[in-house]
Amino acid sequence: MITICNTRPEHIAQLVEHQRICFPTLSTEDLMQAEMFAAQLVVFPEGQHVALDGERVVGQSSTFRIGKEQCLQQHTYREITGKNSFNQHNPQGTWLYGADMSVHPAYRGRGIATMLYGVRKELVRRLKLRGIIFGGAMPGYTQHADHLSVEAYIAEVVAGRLSDPTITPQLKNGFVVRGVLRNYVDRGAASTGDATWMLWEDCVEDSSSEIHN
Repeated sequence: MITICNTRPEHIAQLVEHQRICFPTLSTEDLMQAEMFAAQLVVFPEGQHVALDGERVVGQSSTFRIGKEQCLQQHTYREITGKNSFNQHNPQGTWLYGADMSVHPAYRGRGIATMLYGVRKELVRRLKLRGIIFGGAMPGYTQHADHLSVEAYIAEVVAGRLSDPTITPQLKNGFVVRGVLRNYVDRGAASTGDATWMLWEDCVEDSSSEIHN
């Protein structure tokens, strides 16, 4: 049985290995290390979660609060997360920034990501925030990079004509693509360093006019 709980210090060693398994194309600088997980627990403990199968970490979610002026303009992963230190966390921030979410490859397709998105949404509602925003990966783009631009690929996934292992589940969880974050991460072995600009709002006011490519 999979359970979700707040991350605790005893989970950190497993989380470091979990990162390496889940993000094989990320540079070492972008992967979260033990000291970074520890710093995040100090900065915003209620925003850090793990999915457990018994005592085994099989999923993870890292978030922090941030102001509109920062998350609704172009940014890179390293800039917005303070190189994974979450030093941009603003206790008064009106948005929850999704720095990282991952599910162990052997546990994908079991609804764990939906469970982790659920705890993020619960946190937004409890703290009365505007919503969730983040830069999302598009792992399926590698297979189409030779004939589709990033924008065209995203449009095909949104329309349902293509399926992406990350974007498609996010759309099913109520997130929308508001644009493209340019050079969000180092390209590394991936086809692009760009990311989808994903957003979920828990209010009726539409902020789409505030977000630009």
